[in-house]
Amino acid sequence: MDEITKSWIRNPSDEAAAANGCRFDVDRGLWTVWWIERHCRLYEGEHAGEPLRLRGCAECDAEWPIPADFNAGLEALRDRAASHAECAAAGHALDWQFEFAMRLFGWVRDDDFWKREVRRFRQAIVFVAKKNKKSPTLAATGLYLLCGDGEPGQKVFPAAKDGNQVRDIVGQHAVKMVEQSPELSAECTINRNLMRITHGPSLSFLQPLSSANERTQESKEGLNGSVLIDELHVVDRNLANRVDRAGISRSEPLHIEVSTAGDNPDSYGKERFDHALLVERGQVVDEQLFVAIYAAPQDVSDAEIEADPLNYGRMANPAMGHTVNPAEYLADYQRSKSSTSAFSLFKKYRLNVWQSGSNPWLNSSDWAKGHDPSVTDDDLAGQPCVAALDLSKTRDFSALVYAFGDDDDAEVVRLIARFFLPTTRAKLYSDLPGWDDWQKRGGLHLTPGDVIDYGFVRSVFREDCERFDVQSLLYDPWHAEETTQTLEQGVVSRDGTVIEEGTGVPRVEFRQTIVNFAEPTAEFERRVIAGKIRHNNPILTWQAGHVQVKPDPNGNIRPVKPKSGGRQTIDGIVAAIMAFAGLLAGGGVQVVNKPLARIL
Repeated sequence: MDEITKSWIRNPSDEAAAANGCRFDVDRGLWTVWWIERHCRLYEGEHAGEPLRLRGCAECDAEWPIPADFNAGLEALRDRAASHAECAAAGHALDWQFEFAMRLFGWVRDDDFWKREVRRFRQAIVFVAKKNKKSPTLAATGLYLLCGDGEPGQKVFPAAKDGNQVRDIVGQHAVKMVEQSPELSAECTINRNLMRITHGPSLSFLQPLSSANERTQESKEGLNGSVLIDELHVVDRNLANRVDRAGISRSEPLHIEVSTAGDNPDSYGKERFDHALLVERGQVVDEQLFVAIYAAPQDVSDAEIEADPLNYGRMANPAMGHTVNPAEYLADYQRSKSSTSAFSLFKKYRLNVWQSGSNPWLNSSDWAKGHDPSVTDDDLAGQPCVAALDLSKTRDFSALVYAFGDDDDAEVVRLIARFFLPTTRAKLYSDLPGWDDWQKRGGLHLTPGDVIDYGFVRSVFREDCERFDVQSLLYDPWHAEETTQTLEQGVVSRDGTVIEEGTGVPRVEFRQTIVNFAEPTAEFERRVIAGKIRHNNPILTWQAGHVQVKPDPNGNIRPVKPKSGGRQTIDGIVAAIMAFAGLLAGGGVQVVNKPLARIL
């Protein structure tokens, strides 16, 4: 491995690529940097009209001259690259743009099919917080692929979920950059209706796409070119899947995905983020994927952020001190931290920490306070508890949750949960990161067929009645009247034969109205914040991460599913609050001696 290649290794994936024969071509990376800085200008803000400078070391902050001619200025450009590599080796804080362009376009590999060196990377994933120059950098990269990369008949497709977004942001940046460059405007024509830029000498074009209109989905199949996706966290899987192989017949296509973090843990964007982390760490081998993730640790606690907000801000904001004002960032932090929902947005947009819901009710770090490995069937065997059943109609998750008090602390409530899902529906969830753990520790029961087998639910409850001292069973009569009646009283044939044994556990009706939920939901939240709700179930934790609440004019709240719907379910949390309500009505652990009142 040559010394130059060594100086551009940033992670285990780079090390593996170099060991497999990939190398770093400094001049090739510098050509991209020079071309963008020479031809692309900003069109808005205080630097409007100035060249788009791809910043390197945030500490040294040297402003290198832009040579009028690449070959004539090559030695100076090489000095710039060497200086940057020294800064990286010294552990300086690096802005992301120079790194992005140099590494993405500078790494090369021999290709037996094309009989020459080609770019190592065919895909790129970049996550960086807001205000870090994503859109102009993406637009300039698109123009480089269109006009500067030298491939005849190139097709470049900036893409986003919303058509107006990709046209008005990335597309507009690209158009304005062409208009401000004498060289590009002489070689390109612009169709403003389509926001299409055509480069005459290479017969190439750039044109935005969007995924919002389902009627246009099929038109995106068969695309042959490079794709640049903006705000990956909201892009749907249909668009992603249709454009995934857009350039497979080309020698050096690029599929670039740039984004901030999002709030849907089941999304395509989160899936790509998780994959990129594994590649960056060397846990997954994918030499053709470029990864640059600027983010605070995904498990960072609110207390850790409070102790040093600027430190975590720098992790997600490589442009801190340039386009990101540290004083403004800290002011935003102070404003946001007083509200759960506002702080969730701050962590998402300013720290690049994925959130579990667009308007979360329970703070993930608060919920984590209650994680207790000792909350197990064996540890709670024989103890009194209250059960609650949130029974789905037929096809989705159903949940059975038991709430136990604690003799040592009257405020502590321990939760044991069971979940039920039809086997044919399991494939909808089996790609989620925690699926294996759900089956090992989540109390997940897959019932045969397409719908929930209520008989299977009843058999699990009977087993639990032998394991725990179940005092009562709360239920919503809308779906569970017949099932719970069978559980309490059993089923007897006309001739007196017992078809199904009853448990004798009294049923308590809990209609799912905001009046019934208001008090126990508010108290449940208070105890979660205090770390008094103890749990050890990964499915319950998953659902706690995206459950939301709906208020009424009087400030009463009840749990609701996220508006985005999809795979995010909350039945376990609903059943937990119901069981908690029953425990409250029974007076803590004294539920045995104090019968529950009927809850209407």
